[in-house]
Amino acid sequence: MPALYFYVPTEKLEDVVDCGLKLSEWKTRHQATSWNRIERPCFVAWLNPNDDIRHRDERYQCVKLDVPTDYCAVADSDLYYLSLEHGELRQEYINTMVPLNDYIFGTFRLPECLVFATVLPDQIRCLGKGMDEPILYENSEVLYVNNILETYNDRYDDFNQALLYSFLTMQEQSGLVSCKRSSNRKLAVFYDRENNRRVTVKIPDFGEYLLKGSE
Repeated sequence: MPALYFYVPTEKLEDVVDCGLKLSEWKTRHQATSWNRIERPCFVAWLNPNDDIRHRDERYQCVKLDVPTDYCAVADSDLYYLSLEHGELRQEYINTMVPLNDYIFGTFRLPECLVFATVLPDQIRCLGKGMDEPILYENSEVLYVNNILETYNDRYDDFNQALLYSFLTMQEQSGLVSCKRSSNRKLAVFYDRENNRRVTVKIPDFGEYLLKGSE
């Protein structure tokens, strides 16, 4: 089953390892799912330990949870927080939910896993540096962005060059690089003064991207 990660205050680590995570104590919200419309208590765990903003906070310790997947749902965390400001997104957030076993990694920029059950002590262990199986990707955001870039690279020719040109043009507008362009050759040469580097890139035909995007 997919592993989950959860951060507990360092001073509570021993109690959590010995007694588990009681849902009545650790719940953070009541939530319905796309397949169960009844709101139930739950807490949020993560699919990658680096997804939680507390992963660099020495006041917290990461524990690894082996929770039966029947008690877990994965949803789009970004949509949840947006729905707190825009109530019309509430149902859309619920509709994103899938059972943990059905989640495809890289689908959401910041996937959250809602745990609807108490986690027993034998389902918890500390995540030790160098003492656990390796994490296969840096964090969910990197995986998500890379998946999107791969999709657009398959769809559009020279997509990476268009991205590079757009980024360097933004740098040029900010005065960080200078540029010389040849309309005949459809080439641009950017001069990165800080790194003393010259970058040559094709000038993309953005009209082709718009036409292909409308197909």
